Amino acid sequence: MAEVKRQQNLDLRIAITQTLNWQPLLGASAVDKSFIATIVSELASNIIKYAKSGYIDLRSYEWPGNVEIDVVAMDNGPGIVNVKQAMQEHFSSGGTLGLGLSGVKRIADDFEIYSTAGYGTCVFARKNIKIDADQQVLSLTTASYCSISERLATFRNASLVEPPVTINFEIGKCIRAYPGQIVSGDQVLALPLEDGYFLAIIDATGHGPDAHKMALVLVAALKKIASRNLVDIMSKLYELAKGTIGAAIGLAFFDANKQTVYCASIGNTSLVVFNDKKWRGVSRDGILGQRSPSFMEQSTHFNPGDMAIMFTDGLSESLANNEAIKLRFQDANTIAYRLVDILGKTYDDASCIVLKWNK
Repeated sequence: MAEVKRQQNLDLRIAITQTLNWQPLLGASAVDKSFIATIVSELASNIIKYAKSGYIDLRSYEWPGNVEIDVVAMDNGPGIVNVKQAMQEHFSSGGTLGLGLSGVKRIADDFEIYSTAGYGTCVFARKNIKIDADQQVLSLTTASYCSISERLATFRNASLVEPPVTINFEIGKCIRAYPGQIVSGDQVLALPLEDGYFLAIIDATGHGPDAHKMALVLVAALKKIASRNLVDIMSKLYELAKGTIGAAIGLAFFDANKQTVYCASIGNTSLVVFNDKKWRGVSRDGILGQRSPSFMEQSTHFNPGDMAIMFTDGLSESLANNEAIKLRFQDANTIAYRLVDILGKTYDDASCIVLKWNK
């Protein structure tokens, strides 16, 4: 139990560090960065303390000198019986001294919470932040900007849907920029869908801010169109990427009901599944947006106890496979960070996603 507690604390510290170094916050004041990190810390702590599983999603809406940050936290814990009481100052059902939900509400410019006993809790917090325009690196997500009222409506609709049965998938992610660069042209995405998980890994052409912007454009699109129809998603992304620097991309859907993983990819990304045998997906040659191949979906079985890793060519595939086997009994985040730390090439961006189906 003590080891689990230490790992949870490590995961929380990693989440806070990633938030403080998040690209949309470049040029923000230390105070504003700490506000966003505090919101993430409080909401993540609640998931760790009270829920079986959950996730936090950070979204940015940017324009020169300003950024709006949305923090959405969802879990499938026991829910909050008395939300009004939980929102009182200094209230803590766990006996801790954190700021609590009332502190998050006080920091945020907009705040909403929905909770259903037996199903879980959903929290939305938005913060508007001034940015030093000289330090800002815009991610081009303003094209998908929607109003605050639209975002709140989307959140309310998602919050009122009865959550699916818990699937014991564990996700670990790590991204490292090309040494000397502030931002990475690699991006990763993991989204829970009905009956499974959708994963994506992106390696935009080149390095630095231009590659980073391209990767974020694709991530923003994937958040809207993610589904189990991977070939259709690839076709839509190809149209989006036309006339750009392009990218390599790998997609996967892990279907818990069918105990199967489906994948489709183009360019220098890899998916390796460690089931009763080691299985590797085949990526089509090419660059998304610059040449139109016939996208192909592949599949293999994926059962409780199995593990899968997705990574870009910033990691050596043969070494990644061997190292992943050695680390298999570590938690997913540790595996992802160790693979990038040990095997990440010094002349490229590097990224990795690890998915474990715990028994």
